[in-house]
Amino acid sequence: MAEKKAAIRAIANLADHVHWMREWPDKPTWRDRLRRYMYPESYRVAWNATPPRPWVDRPAGAFERTGWRIRAAYLGADLAFEVEYVVCDLCAIGWVESPHSYEGYTRCGLASAALQSLRRAYPGVHWHTGGGHFRESAPFWGSVSANVLGGYTQRKRCHHVEPWRAQRA
Repeated sequence: MAEKKAAIRAIANLADHVHWMREWPDKPTWRDRLRRYMYPESYRVAWNATPPRPWVDRPAGAFERTGWRIRAAYLGADLAFEVEYVVCDLCAIGWVESPHSYEGYTRCGLASAALQSLRRAYPGVHWHTGGGHFRESAPFWGSVSANVLGGYTQRKRCHHVEPWRAQRA
């Protein structure tokens, strides 16, 4: 168990390094599928080994959250953490929602590392959440919001991110 916790902390420390991040295309290409079929061993990593790129930035669900992305951490083939986010470049505002560490990966610094990596990827952006915070998550938000522009306070998304709001208004 100690080995697993050490591996998780090592992955948290890699969140800021761009070469440890891989971006998934909106849709896998035929080359991606062929590579996975031809070389399946490159997609399997032991849980205690550091995978070549443990952090992933991928699109959120295509229909329900257009423009949203998910920053996720994997330990081998296990999904350890993910948070949804969207950034409006015009307003310089970003929103994060639903940070979640999966069972066995809690309290290892993955959430803090992911939020910090987003802030470094989008300098000067004010960060907010769209919904309220649960009472039991107040200590977490209090610790990660120190010296953060916007402080992860609740704020409605702008009409650039959700164009249908502008149509209804």
